[in-house]
Formats: sequence, C-alpha cells, structure tokens
Amino acid sequence: MATPAQLMQVVSDATGVPLATVVDIDRRLVKAGLRAKAGRGLSAARMQPIDAARLLTGILASAQSNAAAEAVLRYEATRPDKARSSDGLFAGAASLEELSRLPPRHSFVEALAGLIASASRGAVAPLSGKTPSGSSPKIEVYSFTRATRGRIRISGLPDGATIAVEYAVKAERGRRPAGREKSGTADNGDLEQSRRITERTILAVADLLAEEMDT
Repeated sequence: MATPAQLMQVVSDATGVPLATVVDIDRRLVKAGLRAKAGRGLSAARMQPIDAARLLTGILASAQSNAAAEAVLRYEATRPDKARSSDGLFAGAASLEELSRLPPRHSFVEALAGLIASASRGAVAPLSGKTPSGSSPKIEVYSFTRATRGRIRISGLPDGATIAVEYAVKAERGRRPAGREKSGTADNGDLEQSRRITERTILAVADLLAEEMDT
C-alpha cells in the first residue's frame, strides 16, 4: 500500500524539492479536499495516480506552497489546445492505454494521472525494445506560469514517433484574459516561469504505485 508519506518521500527524492516543502504542499491539498484524508498506519489513505498527479501539479505550477491548491484547481480546468498539440492527442500512444482512452476534453491533471497509471501498469518499459534507440521513451511534463499552460511530451516512441499535447484554460487560447492587457501591476507582471519533470520522476512514482494498482 502506497501511503501519503511514502509518496511525498519519493516525490521529494525524484524532484529534489525539499521534503518539508512537499509535505506543506500535500497538507494544503488535503485542506482543499484535493487528496484523500485518512488516519495513520493501516488506516492511512491509499495513494492513487490522481493523488500523485495533483501533488506533482502543485509542485510544478506554484512557486509557493500556499498557492499549490489554487494551482491544481486551475490546471484541472485546462483542456487540450488542439492547435498546439499532436493530431489525435494521445491516440497514437495506444499501448499507454490510460492516456489513449482519455476523453477529448480531459485536463492536464487527468492526463498526468493517466500517464502515471500507464507507467504503474508497466506499459512504458516494454516500449524500449521497439524504439529506434532501444531505450525507454523520453517523457517531459511542463507547466508554464503566470499563464495556466501545461505540456506533456513523449518522444522516442516506436517508429520514432513523438506526441505532444498542450493544455490551457479557455480564456487563454488566442487572446489575453480580461485584465491582463495592462502590464506593470502586481497581478500582471512580466515574469514567466516554466518547470519540468521527466521520466525520472514519473517512473519513480509509478514504481511506488505499481503494487497499489495490482490490488
């Protein structure tokens, strides 16, 4: 059984984010109802891919722990930006079943959970023998802030294929949201940041959850 404490430790080790910061983010997600709450020991919450996806999104999309829950909610409101994404979204990654069967209007968080679920099921490793280089596919998960944009990119798939899906909230596709035209205010600063995790983090989390997925 993967417990919250185990998930936080694995995420801290894989990302390099201090454990105290990860614990603080998790606490805020629990308070916001974004992570199952239970007791300790045998009654501890059992972590699922969606819990891991929300924790990772909180780390990726918020520069400060106190903004993590709000960031997760924003990224749960995103939808694929088809103009900036691969044709068919994740349909070309049929072996990653949890990704390829997502509905067209899924969110960044749902896609991240699907990716973790597929990796937990062991669907990523077998692809290495089918890739041109013989290595596992490269996975990159990005968030871009102040805008609410995300990207999941999987390259080195069989036949050398690459799939990239970008996410945005509706108001940020094609034009700036109301109130963003004027620069120089505290809410409309010029600084944009991006954060990225790779297959190192995804596979570490997947390994932890693999036993949970089998039960």
